[in-house]
Amino acid sequence: MDYFTLNDGIKVPAIGFGTFKIKEEKEMDLAIEAALKAGYRYFDTAKFYENEHLLGKYLKAYGKNREGYQIATKVWPNAYSADKTKESIEGSLKDLDVDYLDVGLLHWYGEDFREAWKVLNDYKDQGIIKSIGVCNFSVDQMSELRKEGIIPVVDQLESHLHLQDKDTHEFLKENKILHQAWGPLAQGKSNLLHEDILEDIGKKYGKSPAQIALKWNIQRGVMVLVKSSHEKRINENIEIFDFNLTNDDMHALASLDKKERYSANPEDKEWLEKAANM
Repeated sequence: MDYFTLNDGIKVPAIGFGTFKIKEEKEMDLAIEAALKAGYRYFDTAKFYENEHLLGKYLKAYGKNREGYQIATKVWPNAYSADKTKESIEGSLKDLDVDYLDVGLLHWYGEDFREAWKVLNDYKDQGIIKSIGVCNFSVDQMSELRKEGIIPVVDQLESHLHLQDKDTHEFLKENKILHQAWGPLAQGKSNLLHEDILEDIGKKYGKSPAQIALKWNIQRGVMVLVKSSHEKRINENIEIFDFNLTNDDMHALASLDKKERYSANPEDKEWLEKAANM
């Protein structure tokens, strides 16, 4: 496993396990058992996913000490008042059945994010949340956040070979904020894994197109979050630390950038308003 060091000194693995849309007990049970066996130690959830209770249950069921894995969760924009943010965090702690969170995140930008950010920082000061960051914040939104004085450790964004978002990536790098990728395989919404370049490079290393796509992001300094309910894919996704792409490989893969987003845009005001009222 490779690791990244956050700007607060805490280390996180280069690959984490996402749980979006895993809401059935059996599916979560199988996924967490397979993920732990494969070596995943970072688990990403959110209040919005409505599955924190299941993640907490099955992390405990497989006997890992709490210090042996990291949990990240998120506060949804409809809870960005001080009281509601506290309620969201306390609810997450209860549902996950843990005494602390490794990472607490704001899920999307919202008009009242400042109040929520202060609450996250208060919990950080108390040691109840180890690190705090955001998801889906654009450069302009991140610039607003930085004025609050506390620099986030991560910005979790839709990031894949078809959406490389180089300007945001460079901004985060310059400000020592870890770029974290959700949907690094484009969520199955495109032909990404059928790109000839991916297949050709994969043959050179004996790796799948998915493994090459994940490795590309990690080698450019991006932590990836992968999600699957299939043991074979769970294992395959993490088996990417026994080879390195060359500079020529990296440049060839960068040519796949289409600047194409397959989910909501962080600056889509209509979407942000909808999210705040969900």
